[in-house]
Amino acid sequence: MNIEFRGVDIQITDAMKSFIEGKLGRFGRYLREAGEDQVEVIVSISSVRSRHKDYAGNSQPTLYRVDLHMYLKNIPNGSIHAWEEDVDVFSALDLCLDEIERQLIKLKQRRLELRRESAKIKEQLQSPKPLSPEEREKPFIVEEDLAVEKPMSVEDAILELESNGAFFLPFVDIDTGYLRILYRKKGGNFGLLNTGCRIM
Repeated sequence: MNIEFRGVDIQITDAMKSFIEGKLGRFGRYLREAGEDQVEVIVSISSVRSRHKDYAGNSQPTLYRVDLHMYLKNIPNGSIHAWEEDVDVFSALDLCLDEIERQLIKLKQRRLELRRESAKIKEQLQSPKPLSPEEREKPFIVEEDLAVEKPMSVEDAILELESNGAFFLPFVDIDTGYLRILYRKKGGNFGLLNTGCRIM
């Protein structure tokens, strides 16, 4: 983890640096995925005079503002920022680092949730769609009896095929006694198969 300290109107002491580094060291469990060498932290501390008097009515106390930026370079949307103000610099640092920790936890949870969702989608794409009970019970081939009605002419067979909405109709040709099959073609016309099988 690369930490950069910036002081504006304040000298950042070794005690402050040690406090910040100690707290940031606790975040290692959140930064494993990012890789600690890919984490950059900028800590900026500034001191300003408060616009308001303190509770005792004395002159404006000095406020310390802490801005902390954390960049997780190899994680999308891995930029975190927090800031706090307090009359005690260590209180401001503590509050600011606590906020960074909260944001790291949220970021980790969000990434875990995204990973779970993508794994679920991947699993759904890989596993075949389960068949419904009706589909499982359907045999691949259904054997049916050929019910050839009384002998008829080709014209009667066309009328019969149009009236019942079927795709094909086997019939015995009244003129020849042969089994023939009349079927619908894609173009809207009909085809007629001669089986060469004499029934009568």
